[in-house]
Amino acid sequence: MCCSRPRQSINTSHRLARPVPPASARLSASAQTAPAPRAPLTIAAPVFEYVGATALTVVSPLTRKTYRFEKPGARIEVDMRDRSWIAFVPNLAPVA
Repeated sequence: MCCSRPRQSINTSHRLARPVPPASARLSASAQTAPAPRAPLTIAAPVFEYVGATALTVVSPLTRKTYRFEKPGARIEVDMRDRSWIAFVPNLAPVA
């Protein structure tokens, strides 16, 4: 009872039932809608070139990786997480 009124009975004679397709139809429909697997995206690691006069060693405070530029013109691939930090190191230039 709600709000001092009697509860209404549910009339089950008017319920609609959806027909269930056979199992073979369900399998073929799901096979058609399955997305094709995608190849993983590969993002190239950023490369930096040393433009100074001698050698340079840089230790990233983010990943704790050590990058050693042996001579002027040396190019090294850098971890994606270190890219923005290494861009601010003097005498290192990003290579396109």
